[in-house]
Amino acid sequence: MPIPKEKEAYSRMTARERIYNTLRQWIIDGTLQPNERLNDMELAEYFSVSRTPVREALQLLSEQKLLQIVPSSGTYVAPIDLQDITYVYQLLGELQALALMFCIDRITSADLSHLTALNNDFLRNASHGSASDANRIDCEFHSYLAELTGNPYLISFTDQLTLQACRNENQYFKNSSRRHESYESHNRIIDALCRKDLSAAQQEIRKNWNTPIYYET
Repeated sequence: MPIPKEKEAYSRMTARERIYNTLRQWIIDGTLQPNERLNDMELAEYFSVSRTPVREALQLLSEQKLLQIVPSSGTYVAPIDLQDITYVYQLLGELQALALMFCIDRITSADLSHLTALNNDFLRNASHGSASDANRIDCEFHSYLAELTGNPYLISFTDQLTLQACRNENQYFKNSSRRHESYESHNRIIDALCRKDLSAAQQEIRKNWNTPIYYET
């Protein structure tokens, strides 16, 4: 299992949390590839812990459909399935449209400025920086819209689904042109929110998530 050689310094958190957070990031950014097998003993040695917190972290990742635990076989990074990703994008479009309905009357100028800053940072990374950073910021933009609702269930569901979307984009979206299209779409969403035009904002955010998924090799 090709995990990074250098061990990282961790802030205060439980062993399970730091293992979970690290493995989740490796799966999303492609450090761990689809169908790759994970060895809990090797991971325990890498993180300098017992196998118990490793297994607990692996179970959490399995519940989020990022890993597959196959009895009598092992634990594998979940494959990316086109049909599943289509379901993810469709549901995100509707969840985000719902989020806009909940937050449009409470959104502030500071919130709009933050969304604009995120979108500008997204464009910088899409044009000249890291593709994985651009995808991460894209997900942050959409997660922030969910956070503005204050609804913990909507926030949780959105976060779980955006992890899958971000992983898919890190794996398959090589062409920066789609990211530029997404940047323009974000601008139209922000503009509609500024005008308190819920219908326009919802239409644009559904379009943003339901743009055809192109797989590039």
